[in-house]
Parts: sequence; C-alpha cells; structure tokens
Amino acid sequence: MDWDQSVNADDEIERPVNPPRSPTARQESASYGPCLYLGPAGQRCSQPATANGFCLRHQPDGEAPSLPARSSRRIAVVMAILALLWPVLVDLIRALIRLFR
Repeated sequence: MDWDQSVNADDEIERPVNPPRSPTARQESASYGPCLYLGPAGQRCSQPATANGFCLRHQPDGEAPSLPARSSRRIAVVMAILALLWPVLVDLIRALIRLFR
C-alpha cells in the first residue's frame, strides 16, 4: 500500500483540498476574549480584544478616538431643534414658574 492511500478511501470520490490559511486569517479568527480596558469606575469593555489584549478603541499606545461625524451631526440636529423650539420652551418655563408661585 502506498503512503498516500488509505484503507477506507474510495478511489472514485475526490475530497476537496483546503487551501492553506495565511497567518493574518488565523489571527482574525482567533478569539482573545474581551478587551482588558478598565473604565474609571472599574467597568470592563465588552468589545473583542486583538492580539495585544485590547480592542481597537483602547489600544495602549494609540490616540484617543475622536468624535465620529455621526455624533457631531446629532449634536447639530439637537441644537437646530432647540433653536426652533426656543420660544415655545421659554413660554413653557414661564408658565411653570407662574404655576409654582
């Protein structure tokens, strides 16, 4: 029997050959658990950790993440709504002050 033959193998069935995986693909699929970052009150970050133990947001030598454009857009929308509703809010506050006097 040759070294590449198996006792239970069928000659007619071809088995698919798995391509070799690259080291980066192996790192991406590996699970390193949750991020090791501890917040000011001792709470843990729930994001998945990378190879160094921290998530992408809490890298020890990285910069602090800036506000995404989505957050600044929300702030702008809230400010615009407050500006449009300002007269109504002022009247409501005055009515509440009169009510409690």
